[in-house]
Amino acid sequence: MAKGYDQHIERKNKVNSFGKELTRRAKSKCELCEATGVSLSVFEVPPVKEEPEVERCIFICDECKNKLERVKKAKENDFRFLTNSIWSEVDMVRALSIKLLTEMATKYSWAELVLDDLYIDESTEELIKTIELE
Repeated sequence: MAKGYDQHIERKNKVNSFGKELTRRAKSKCELCEATGVSLSVFEVPPVKEEPEVERCIFICDECKNKLERVKKAKENDFRFLTNSIWSEVDMVRALSIKLLTEMATKYSWAELVLDDLYIDESTEELIKTIELE
């Protein structure tokens, strides 16, 4: 049991070590909703790989993290900020935003309209396929 706990702590420390790089990349704001002046944390986009990769991590606020943990229970306006984050220069932020919008489009027409006007290049399309939301 202690070995598993130690591995978990080691992994968590590796992920947290990405914080400085992600802070610079995100310019100290949430990479999804662009909130500033709030606590930000590293979020690994699922599925989580055995070895943490900074490319699969985004820097987000607690509110966005809570929303990502309950995507299936999202209300209509919970993810409206995705209309901005789909234009992110960060590949994983853009891919996750598009994946979330695709989920929202099955229930909400506003998300479908946003996706209708969006061009998705091949590399982004491939990255989207690697994302598994709960």
